[in-house]
Amino acid sequence: MRPSLSFHLLSLLVLFYHAGAVDRSKFKTCSQAAFCKRNRFLQDEGKTAPGYRILPESVVVDEATLKVYGKLENVKYSSQKPLPVTISLLNNATVRVQVTEDSPLFPRWEAATPSADVLVPETIQAMSGVTITKGSDSVKANFGGEGWGEVEVFYDPFRVTARLQGKPVMSLNDLGLMNFEAYRPKEAVSGKDQCASSLYMFDGPHNSKYLSGCPAGGCSTFASLREGLEACSGINDCGGVVMRPENGDLPFELRKETDLKDSPSKEQSYVKSCMKDCKHVAFTDLESATDSSLVGSCLEERCKKYPSLAAAQMLCINLNRCTGVVMTTDNQFELRKQMAADESTSSYEKAYTKVCTEKAPTRKVVAVKISGHNGIHSFRMGLYRSVMPSAAAAGGEDQPDRRLSYKHESENYFLYYSTEDDAWALGPTPGDSNVWVYTKNKAQSPDAIDSVWSYFDGDSEDWIEDSGFTIDEEEVEIVGDPSDATTRPAAIEPKTADSIYPPAEEGMWEESFGGHTDPKPRGPAAVAMDVTYDGASTIYGLAEHASSMALQNTVKGGKYSDPYRLYNLDVFEYELDETMALYGAIPLITAHSDRGSVSSFWLNSAETFIDVADGSRGKVAHWISESGTIDLFVMLGENPKAVAKEYALLTGFQALPQEFSLGYHQCRWNYKDEADVKQVDAGFDTHDIPYDTLWLDIEHTDGKKYFTWDKSLFPNPVQMQEGLKAKGRKMVTIIDPHIKRDNGYHVHKDAEAQGLYVKDGSGSKPYEGWCWPGSVSYLDFFNPNTLQYWADKFSFDQYEGSTDILYTWNDMNEPSVFNGPEVTMKKQALHYGDVEHRDVHNLYGMQVAKGTWHGQAKRLSKRPFVLTRSFFAGSQRFGAMWTGDNKAEWGHLRDSVPMLLSMGICGFPFAGADVGGFFGDPNRELLLRWYQVGAFYPFFRGHGHIDTKRREPWLFGEPWTSLIREAIRTRYRLLPYVYSLFHEASTEGVPVMRPLYFEFPSDKTVAAKDDEFMFGDSVLVKPVVEEGATTASVYFPEGQWYDWQTFHKFEGPRTATVKAPLEKIPIYFRGGRIIPTKERARRNSLVMKKDPYTLYVILDAGKTASGSIYLDDGESMNSKLKRVEFSFAKMVLSAQTIQDTGFETANVIERIVVVGLGSMEQLSAMSAVSVTGNQETDLGLVVSGANRDVLIVRKPEVPIAGGWKIKFN
Repeated sequence: MRPSLSFHLLSLLVLFYHAGAVDRSKFKTCSQAAFCKRNRFLQDEGKTAPGYRILPESVVVDEATLKVYGKLENVKYSSQKPLPVTISLLNNATVRVQVTEDSPLFPRWEAATPSADVLVPETIQAMSGVTITKGSDSVKANFGGEGWGEVEVFYDPFRVTARLQGKPVMSLNDLGLMNFEAYRPKEAVSGKDQCASSLYMFDGPHNSKYLSGCPAGGCSTFASLREGLEACSGINDCGGVVMRPENGDLPFELRKETDLKDSPSKEQSYVKSCMKDCKHVAFTDLESATDSSLVGSCLEERCKKYPSLAAAQMLCINLNRCTGVVMTTDNQFELRKQMAADESTSSYEKAYTKVCTEKAPTRKVVAVKISGHNGIHSFRMGLYRSVMPSAAAAGGEDQPDRRLSYKHESENYFLYYSTEDDAWALGPTPGDSNVWVYTKNKAQSPDAIDSVWSYFDGDSEDWIEDSGFTIDEEEVEIVGDPSDATTRPAAIEPKTADSIYPPAEEGMWEESFGGHTDPKPRGPAAVAMDVTYDGASTIYGLAEHASSMALQNTVKGGKYSDPYRLYNLDVFEYELDETMALYGAIPLITAHSDRGSVSSFWLNSAETFIDVADGSRGKVAHWISESGTIDLFVMLGENPKAVAKEYALLTGFQALPQEFSLGYHQCRWNYKDEADVKQVDAGFDTHDIPYDTLWLDIEHTDGKKYFTWDKSLFPNPVQMQEGLKAKGRKMVTIIDPHIKRDNGYHVHKDAEAQGLYVKDGSGSKPYEGWCWPGSVSYLDFFNPNTLQYWADKFSFDQYEGSTDILYTWNDMNEPSVFNGPEVTMKKQALHYGDVEHRDVHNLYGMQVAKGTWHGQAKRLSKRPFVLTRSFFAGSQRFGAMWTGDNKAEWGHLRDSVPMLLSMGICGFPFAGADVGGFFGDPNRELLLRWYQVGAFYPFFRGHGHIDTKRREPWLFGEPWTSLIREAIRTRYRLLPYVYSLFHEASTEGVPVMRPLYFEFPSDKTVAAKDDEFMFGDSVLVKPVVEEGATTASVYFPEGQWYDWQTFHKFEGPRTATVKAPLEKIPIYFRGGRIIPTKERARRNSLVMKKDPYTLYVILDAGKTASGSIYLDDGESMNSKLKRVEFSFAKMVLSAQTIQDTGFETANVIERIVVVGLGSMEQLSAMSAVSVTGNQETDLGLVVSGANRDVLIVRKPEVPIAGGWKIKFN
């Protein structure tokens, strides 16, 4: 059979996808993203941001909800609508700052919306013990008692400062870089033909009335689609708007939902459901969608077609050559030239705009200098114009209520006509003016202004004299058409009508990169804010980047020239030491100084750049996002663990995983068939190497159609899984969100029929791209119906061949689109609710994992296990992540450590990197060193590319097989400790793999140290990441540290060079800790369930130690549990149950190793007795011959569940 064209295209795309190392030019920098470039430009010296201030009269304090409300005025463009700002006080010490837009041209996406599932409302509460004080210049809130915490919101300029113990730790907008681009028309109408704002039938407008309710038998008809939509939006009983072609006079009609379903095919439906927002962009029948796309320019004779009247009308306003809108026979809207529109005689082609370019009448405008009224309060240079209201005059006749509007520093002042006094007055009366007003000299003091310049219709100048002002006749000048800015007096420098917005710049409305064009149909909507971390010299966060844990400067001679970028992308063989975007995005930055700890969480799911710099008072971050709103959380705490918990209270704690998922995972793209799976599984047993889970990549499916099996390679998937289950093992299969466009594929057929796909920019058909299966579409996980459908697919009756040991791997969920811009989805694609993909891009991968998580939870009583490559804040609630397509290089081993430390800092502890590297073939030494470090990754998996050599742990011969076996066994020895660490992460929000500064925040030496780490609070790990190295330089923080094999002691703080032969990497137990382990070698975690425990009691200088263990059944969603606390003090080791919900275990402690108790002579003279209840038992003691200060208690046989003491004499 001859290969199809699509096959050849896919082959080329796959070759591109695997063509060596990442091509940096395929991915944007800030200079190639217009919104970033615009906002970064404001940093340059001599440039100024718009500037914002809170209007003092707008400030409202709601002490019941602990919220402060206000209105932010754009100082530079003061005619813009003020922006609502809300300050909320939450949880223990969290301050939330929200800035949004009031009645925007398009709805602004808020990542905090409940459907996004980023925030967890159950754990977000109003702060307690708060005192709020409102002043003339600021509003201040104190909390925490005794002057501990404070936040102050300054009005002018707008700033927010957070303090601990009276010292600032974080300041917002301190540099004045806040920016909020309000949605705007594409091009302001000034000196150009003006488009009529109403919709008309071709022969003129029709009268109609809005409905106040939906009649029982149906809704009334309307002359225009807009009227129908507006009425629909306020009437819950009306389901939609239809057009009736046979009714030429009143073609639009509101219908109930039930009536919509029964509409004749020739009645086109404009809105499917009023209850789900009236969609101005929808113009389709009930069965299918219209295929069309937006264009950015008007063609010479005829304009291109548009999917909606709203889209056509918007461009009609901005394209002078197009003069009318008609609806053609193929049910699309089309812009026409005047002549073409006039000559449209077809009964099916209805003109919706009579004359799109009809000019407003030219008016005579007078410029007048108004004098003689000293004492007018200070004016702000500005432009004020709106619709003129009317007021009733004596006698019942309407009389114009003309108002001159002045802007005082704190209030609006108007020159208005008072019907009560029958005179003109100046005062703070609410309202607007129909006149444009300027001060001639803005430098005059508040009480010295005696004149203003006013522009108004020439036939209205008489009312100025009647107002008590005088007109200097010499200053009267006819200046012509008000729409023509060039005719205004140059001395006054008035603003034109479009000056309420910043000047249009390249890239605001269209942007091209890499052969793709983003039409940006909704225009510029960027938001930005600068955050100063007062007193901090080091800041952390912004996962995911292949760079150091400590964020480096990106401006003014910094290490990097480009900002950190958060935009989830499929970046294979990614570069190291880079700020470029990778697979996931968590917009969190945290800092610590001697003043305390603080974090900032920028809740925005659009593409985001973050510049980092040194400020005069501490580190500075400049957040810049393409769209959305400003939603910034500030979290305060005494130490890093405190702010970590505050963040977890907002976005959720790490989900407690099943215990098996903390063991070792064996993966490859791809294990070929069932025989291969069986052979690999047997290989682990033959070589006595433990593992828990075997993984299958995309080749296990039928033509890369997910939820299927290749019947020739995997004919008996249930039997294959049962073979693993018999040994206590599990299996994971890959399931990606791109769906093959194959009419014989049930998932595709369902998605098409039920409307579950992401739509293209027209909103009329599914978005199509290319990925592994070829031509694909992408499920829209923002649609609740899609989430439900996806979850149901995991049921045993729908996912044929699945069993209760089968779990899921979500890959390619950035989403990856091989032929898309930057290998991802076009930003103008539309999600449920007409939300642009640009607004939610970074959230997409999390929604996929969430749907998978709920699907597993629905079919099992056990905790789900989901691995995701793409993630956002909150993804920690839905499983684990890994760092993607790394390489078999020493640098990737080295940088895996800071990458995973950053994941823990950002609240996603369950993280790992592919052991051995995904791309390339590691040599034996690199693979061994990677396993030795990987045993301490929270998620521990070996994985390799389909083109790499096989690398199962036993394939390298001795001594490598034995050494890798020992590294993997290390993980299983520590499994009780690891499981307890994950329970702590699930309740306290702390990382499993921790930076040293987390445990030693006062030690400035470790502030930026990321070449070693703490595993929990008790184990120090120093990776060996250089080829041929046999020694390592280790920094020991304050305290006692013991080599975990030899128990050789090191006193900190100090740096020492230690031995690091191939057999081991430097690992140390921390003095003062008690660590539970299981020492018996088994083949997986399930077989270890009933094994006895060993306790390592590592004493500090005061001969004390403490620790704990978490116990449950290791798998159930709502398992009974038990927590036991161990302590050693005054020669007594005790175990006390501190939490118990009924979990029972018969496991005992078979050995206790006490380190640091005394010399060999002292230990030799000791005895010990265990006390359980009233029973005492003498215990056997052994002094280690190789380690003279180690005392071993043999077979104490005390229960791990606690309730006992051991006394040493």
